[in-house]
Amino acid sequence: MTILLYLIVFLLVLIASNAANKLFPRLPLPLLQIVAGALLGLCIPQGKFHLDTEFFLALVIGPLLFREAEESDVTSILRYWHIVLYLIFPVIFISTLSLGYMANFLWASLPLAACLAAGAALGPTDLVAFSSLSDRFTFPKRVESILKGEGLLNDASGLVAFQVAVAAWLTGEFSLEKASVSLLISIVGGFAIGAMTAFFNQSLHRLLLHARASDIASQLLLELSLPLLTFFLAEEVHVSGIIAVVVAGIFKASRFKNITLLEAQVDTVTETVWGTVTFMLNGSVFILLGIELQMILEPILSSPIYDNLFLLITIFVLTFLLFSIRFLMIYGFYAYRMKRAKKKMTYALKDSLLLTFSGVKGTVSIATILLIPASLEREYPLLLFLVAGVTLLSFLTGLVVLPRLSESKEETLEYLMHIAILNDVVTELEADLAHTKIKGPLYAAIDNYHGRIENLILEREDKTVRKDLASLQLLILSIENDGLEQAYEEGKIDDRSYHLYQRYLLGMEQRINRNFASRFTYFWIVFWRVSRLILHEIVTLGARLRSWRKKEKRHLTKEEIESIAELYLANTEVIVESLEHLKGIYKNSLINFLQDSRLRETAIIGSGAFIERVITRMKPTNIVEMLRGYYLERKIIFEYEDQGLISPSYAKRLRQNVNNLENYSLKETVNTLPYDMVNYARKG
Repeated sequence: MTILLYLIVFLLVLIASNAANKLFPRLPLPLLQIVAGALLGLCIPQGKFHLDTEFFLALVIGPLLFREAEESDVTSILRYWHIVLYLIFPVIFISTLSLGYMANFLWASLPLAACLAAGAALGPTDLVAFSSLSDRFTFPKRVESILKGEGLLNDASGLVAFQVAVAAWLTGEFSLEKASVSLLISIVGGFAIGAMTAFFNQSLHRLLLHARASDIASQLLLELSLPLLTFFLAEEVHVSGIIAVVVAGIFKASRFKNITLLEAQVDTVTETVWGTVTFMLNGSVFILLGIELQMILEPILSSPIYDNLFLLITIFVLTFLLFSIRFLMIYGFYAYRMKRAKKKMTYALKDSLLLTFSGVKGTVSIATILLIPASLEREYPLLLFLVAGVTLLSFLTGLVVLPRLSESKEETLEYLMHIAILNDVVTELEADLAHTKIKGPLYAAIDNYHGRIENLILEREDKTVRKDLASLQLLILSIENDGLEQAYEEGKIDDRSYHLYQRYLLGMEQRINRNFASRFTYFWIVFWRVSRLILHEIVTLGARLRSWRKKEKRHLTKEEIESIAELYLANTEVIVESLEHLKGIYKNSLINFLQDSRLRETAIIGSGAFIERVITRMKPTNIVEMLRGYYLERKIIFEYEDQGLISPSYAKRLRQNVNNLENYSLKETVNTLPYDMVNYARKG
């Protein structure tokens, strides 16, 4: 049960960090998760948590690298194989030696081999850490390909360098020949294991298909088990498990695509499952990093044995040295290549800086240094401190510097074309109104597209605009409520129409996007309203419910529909005029947006279908109309792509959105219980 409790807490921390990132998007998600991990580490007694490195590499890093390899553009990576090999061999080895000798120079009490082991742990770029940064910024395609190639392969050279340093530390002997042979065997063996398991996986996949014994579940399990099996076999024969899972991922993706219904279903499910798994594993990496940082740094910083100022200076010196060596070697590579090709170094400096500061460290560095024997770990806790400190500082340096070197990851103006596409669909659907007698379902489909357009617009606005929108929506709600109360007092609407309109206002109130404080107040008020209602029904033995059922037995009369429509039109006139007076105080575009939305609804208020859809919230039975909308959306996307208004990649993404919406709309297990209960009450 203890493990289950830890798992629940871990998942809650993941959810909380993700929610915090959505509320405060300027704060990077990895940084929030590191802080959350450090806070979580404060709640764990010292010595009660220890990262099992092999377990971590097998169940977290292995699957993440497998998925990265599976999704990587290997062709683009191979175009830059010269610099990728340069980064994973000479750069790592020189960084290892430089960091090791500098650490030994600053802390003579540490053995040189131990310092070299720390340098080896800090040598490789952490692909998971880089991927978390690249989600926030736009990198040139060549830089991204180089870094992905380096990140996929450099752990092997780093781990071998670390193992050699630890062996020299324990035995006092170092052999360059043995180290080279060990590295070669590790890489070639890892490649062979990865290719073998990928071949076995694909063979089993084909066998199940030919025997007609395959389904979505079995295909998904084959996919998820491949990185685990690959890493296990590689480690058992003492070759690089990291190289093995990367090769397995590349070979898994490098197969001819059979366009069948089963393959399409498997791909959809696999994409969804991997997306969730990747999010959890990525989050786990940074939360574990935060826990480890807290547990490693706190005892050293609170110890009277060490000078905290000198410790911090050491971390800054090692981090500076790490980035300096990387920059000089990368810039030297570009200078040599450009000189040989007799080309100008137009982008060499910027690419060198991007490649330098993208070479951040992460949990893999700490996991690597934790591979040292437990006796040495207890004897030299300073070693763990230095690795943890440089890891954290390098990651923070990347967060600070990269935004100034790369472009912010903003959507292009193609999203305006997306809004135009949805508007064209609405125009087509509105034209269909002239050819149908039952307009309610078609109005509902049109409303769905208007809602999507509204969400697209609001996604691009800042918090100030969203806050202003909520304020204006609350104003509209207040006007609606005042108009309803006045009409009821003057006898313009009866009891049933009054309660139906109240239900409509309640739905409007729930949709307003308030801030946290006002939303908490709103839910508190609703809680007390519901509590009083339940208590009243208990005391009166359901008097209000019986009265409501009697009123709901009959359909809305023509007079009731007209009275609700007149009230809506009267409220609209007041709302539009009130909004007009607020121009100049709020953004005119926001005012116009709300006015246009209201007037659009008013244009169809005379239809009884509108009353059923908006006021009484009829059961959604507009699947045919929604399918018509999806058909039109695909057609218009093709036309925009054909005219060059949107790029093929953006058109592909829009088609995927339509497919997802259509699949969801076609589900037959949609829960309509609330509507069914209302209908049952009416029939009763």
